[in-house]
Amino acid sequence: MRFYISIFILFINILYSQSDSLKSQYEVIYKFKCLDDTLSKNIASEENLSLLIKNHKSLFRSTQKAKSDSIATTIGMKAVNNAINGRVVVDMRNVPGVYFKSEVFSDNGKQTVYKELMRNKFSYPLDDPILWKIESEAKIIESYVCRKATGKYKGRHYIAWFTESIAIPDGPYVFKGLPGLILEVYDLNDTIHFSMISFTKTIKPMILMKDAFATKYSNFYKARKDMIENAAGMLSSQTGITLNPSDIMRINNNAKRNNNYLD
Repeated sequence: MRFYISIFILFINILYSQSDSLKSQYEVIYKFKCLDDTLSKNIASEENLSLLIKNHKSLFRSTQKAKSDSIATTIGMKAVNNAINGRVVVDMRNVPGVYFKSEVFSDNGKQTVYKELMRNKFSYPLDDPILWKIESEAKIIESYVCRKATGKYKGRHYIAWFTESIAIPDGPYVFKGLPGLILEVYDLNDTIHFSMISFTKTIKPMILMKDAFATKYSNFYKARKDMIENAAGMLSSQTGITLNPSDIMRINNNAKRNNNYLD
């Protein structure tokens, strides 16, 4: 019974946070394209991502993840409301999958990064924000005059295009801090690419990832490295599923091939 009560409290807390959360003023939708394996340009993942902005605060996350979380909450509450003799059965098989699981919350320039490794969730402060160099080049993106900036993050060099016509020092993921909204940003080899699709006024809840373990980047990095080395073992320990040798080899090989991490 204690387990079912915990589930009930969890979903009540989620609903409460949704009704009492910060609401956005603007939303920027970006198209995200990423090569899963830097050695193969034929395998790329794409997903639409959302930047919700309210004054000096913003939340960046996958639009698909927002839908997935909403569907999961609806399924969970339906299961709670239809409990029989205190028994709650939650079936999450119809919850859509998500590729881009990272989230970034910015509060007056202070950024917190949220990550998921299978079922484990982490959060850590961004202690090395990008130092941008504004260049002389310019181009037009979606009718906006944009200026070029270059910067380095986690050992990778990036090119960003920002517009001072939208005087919001924000952008996708951790790419922020320029005197205008970043409309496009990519690394020099174009293995990671964000490009703006739309910029609109909208009111949406800005809800942070729940139950994330607060740590620092170095600890998250080690946890991910351990996961890559033994992805099948971690999956088995988290789910209780016994894997056969062929599945273990396939899961571990896939984990090593997906090597283009956006830290």
